[in-house]
Amino acid sequence: MSSLSQQPDTPCIGICSTAIGDDVCRGCARTFCEISFWGELSQAEKAHCWACLSIRKVWLAVVRPLHGHLEILPHDGSESARFTLRDGGELLLGQPYLDGDRRLLPLTHGDRELMLEVSLDSWPQQLQAWLVKPC
Repeated sequence: MSSLSQQPDTPCIGICSTAIGDDVCRGCARTFCEISFWGELSQAEKAHCWACLSIRKVWLAVVRPLHGHLEILPHDGSESARFTLRDGGELLLGQPYLDGDRRLLPLTHGDRELMLEVSLDSWPQQLQAWLVKPC
């Protein structure tokens, strides 16, 4: 295997937002703890983190236009996320999945649920319209 095709030791891309208070880095999608203790993590822990990054990047993309705080919630080998909005409301983000050609992300806000189709270019407008509806 050439050095160009090998996975780097760290997912860091040099744009760390944990330094400005984020729990999940907007650059590499690792948590503050994962970044802080990366050198001490076992290979299995690092591999688990690498495996979670693609899903976390979907969550980061969805919450990027919103203002608030993203937190990763571990669950027996998988994860979900909670995004606390500035108004104090919470947006729960589930595991994205494929349904044919559609990439869906389950969201919960209060007692309402939405399957956000993130494979559509219009998903930001759909999310904003859904969030402004009263719970």
